[in-house]
Amino acid sequence: MLLELFRNHKRWLMFIAMILVIPSFVVTGIYSYNRMISDDGAIAKVDDVSILPQQFDEAKRQQLETLRARLGEAFRSNMLESPEARVALLERIMNDRALAGETISEHVEVSEATAIELIKTLPGFQKDGKFSPELYQNFLSSRGMSDEYFVYTMRSDIARELLTSGITRSVIVPQTLAQGLYDMLNEKRDVAVFTISSADFVKDVSIAEDAAKKYWSDNQKLFELPDEIDLEYVVLTPALFADVKPSEEDIRTFYEQNPNRFRTGEERRASHILIDLSEGLDKAKAKADELYKKLQAKPEEFEKLAKENSADPGSAREGGDLGYFGRGVMTPAFEEAVFKGAKGEIMPPIQTEFGFHIVKITDVKDEHVKALDDVRDEIVRLYQEQESQKRFAEEAENFSNMVYEQSDTLAPVVEKYGIKLEEALAVTAEGPSDPALKKLINQHVVESLFADECLREKRNTQAIEVSPNTLVAARVKAFRPKHVQSFEEARSDIMATLTQNAALDKASEKGAEVLKSLRSGKSDGAKFGDVLKLSRGNPQGQSFELINAAMRVPAKELPAYVGVRTASGYQIAHVIKSEMPAPNENSVAANARELSSMYGPSDMTMYYDALRVKHEAVILNDEYKPSAVEAEKAEGKKQ
Repeated sequence: MLLELFRNHKRWLMFIAMILVIPSFVVTGIYSYNRMISDDGAIAKVDDVSILPQQFDEAKRQQLETLRARLGEAFRSNMLESPEARVALLERIMNDRALAGETISEHVEVSEATAIELIKTLPGFQKDGKFSPELYQNFLSSRGMSDEYFVYTMRSDIARELLTSGITRSVIVPQTLAQGLYDMLNEKRDVAVFTISSADFVKDVSIAEDAAKKYWSDNQKLFELPDEIDLEYVVLTPALFADVKPSEEDIRTFYEQNPNRFRTGEERRASHILIDLSEGLDKAKAKADELYKKLQAKPEEFEKLAKENSADPGSAREGGDLGYFGRGVMTPAFEEAVFKGAKGEIMPPIQTEFGFHIVKITDVKDEHVKALDDVRDEIVRLYQEQESQKRFAEEAENFSNMVYEQSDTLAPVVEKYGIKLEEALAVTAEGPSDPALKKLINQHVVESLFADECLREKRNTQAIEVSPNTLVAARVKAFRPKHVQSFEEARSDIMATLTQNAALDKASEKGAEVLKSLRSGKSDGAKFGDVLKLSRGNPQGQSFELINAAMRVPAKELPAYVGVRTASGYQIAHVIKSEMPAPNENSVAANARELSSMYGPSDMTMYYDALRVKHEAVILNDEYKPSAVEAEKAEGKKQ
C-alpha cells in the first residue's frame, strides 16, 4: 500500500517540476478497460481500440469541471457545445490515446515508487508542510478512485510527460532572431506628433435620410439583436432576518458562555533604541553597550538618547515608543525580552536580525476579560448574525418550496418575507452587462431562465444558490426573440456612425494635404507637440497605427514625415532620429525563451499529428470530423 511505500522508498529527485497540478485524467482509466466494452457506436479508434460516446461524454464532463474551476463567474455550461469544441475535444482524446500507445511502444516506464514520491509532494495533499493521508483519502473518495488506481494513473501521466517534455524543450531559437526581436521592441525614435481630430469636422457633415436607410439595408447583420428577456427576481439572504433584538438575559448568557471571545491577552508597552549593523556587528555591539551603560546611570535620558541614536526613524521621533503590543507581534528574541522584564526595567542589548535593541518596558496590561458593558454592542451584533443565519437556514427550504409550488408568480415570497421584487431588462444568454448584477443573475440563473419551462411557460426558476447564503429565484416577464432592429430603432446610432465616418474622411483628406505640404518643405500651419521618445515597447499612449508607421521608416531616411488614419482622426508624425539600444544579453535570452514557448505548441501539434498517423487514429462518426464544422458553418451562413 501507499503508506508502506512512503516509509520504504527514498525521495527521488526527478526533473518533474513542470508537473504542478494533478492532470485531468481525461481518458487514462478508460484506456485500460476499453477493450472490455462493446465497440457499438464507436466515434473513433486509436490502435484499433474504440472511443465510445460515453467515454467522450465523460471527458467532456471533466473538461467542463476544469473550466468551471478556472473561470469562476465567467464560466458558461454551453462552452463545449459548439462544433469546434466537439472536434477539438475528440482530437485531445485521440492525442492522449496515441501518446499512451507511444509510451508502451517506446518502453517509457515509471516505477510505482517514483509516482508515490511525486504524489507526496503535490500541494493539494499537503498540510502544515507535510503529506496528509487524510487529504489524500478525501481526494480519492471524491473521485471514486482507489489508491492503487490513482498511483497507476500518475505513473502513466509522468511517462507521457517524460515523452513530450523533450519536444517542448527542444525548440532552438536562432540568436539572430532573438536579437532582432530585442532590437525591434527597444529601438527608440524621437517623434513629434500633430493631430487633426475628426471631431472638428462633425459640424460640416450632413447625412441624408436615404443614405442612412441604405446603410441599414446593406448591413442587416450589424443590427441583429440576440434573444432577450426582461426578468424579475427576488434574493433571500440572512440580512432579511437581522432585525432580531436580544433580551438582556440573552446578552448576559452569551457573555457568560463565551468568555474567551472577550478575553484580552497580556499586553506590554515598550520603547527601544535600535543600533543597526550598517557599520558592522562589532561596532554596533560596542555602541549598544555604551548607550546601555549611560542609561544605567541616567535612565531618565532614554527618550533623548532614542531620538539621537535610534536607527528606527518611526519610533525615534516618539522617543523610541512602540506602543502596546501582545505576543506574536514582534521578532522572537525581542518579544522574549520584553515579556520577561518588569515594568520600568531597561533591558541589556538584544540582538535580532535588525541589529541591537536597548529596550525599556514602560507599561504592562495583564490578561483580563472585558467588562460586559464594554462589549455589549459587539454581543448584539454577534447575536444578530447567529440568529439571522439560523433563521435563514430554517427558511431556505420553505422559500425554495414556495417558488417551486407557486411557480407562476413570485408574489407569495415577496409578501411572506418582505423581499423587494427587483427587475433586470434586456438580458441575453450571456447574462447581464452590469458586473454587480451578474453576481446575482449568474450563468446558472440565466440558463434556467432561457430554458423552455421558464421562457415559454413563464414559470419561476428554482431557488438557486448564487453564493454562500444567497438564494435567487427569478421569472421571465417578457421575451424578445432574435431579430433585426427596425430602421427607426437603429436610426440614431446609424446617423452617429455615418457622421463619424464622414468626419473621419474629411480629417483624413485634410491630413493628407498637410502631409504633402510638409514633405515639400512647407509648414502649412501644422503645430507639433513636444518631442517624444517612442518605441514599440513603450508607446507612451500613442496609437498602434502611429507607432507602426513611425518605426517602419528606414533609419537612413530620417528625418521624415508619416501620416496615419486613426479611429479619432488623422495623425502626422515627424520622425526625427533613431536610437538603437545597447546589447543586453539577459533581455535577448528572455526573448529567446519567449519565442521558444511560442514555437513549442506548434512542434507539439506536429508531434501529435504524427502520433495519430503512427497509431492509426481514425474518426468513424462524420459529426466529429473537422469537415463537419465547415459544413455547419456554411449551413449557418445560408440561414
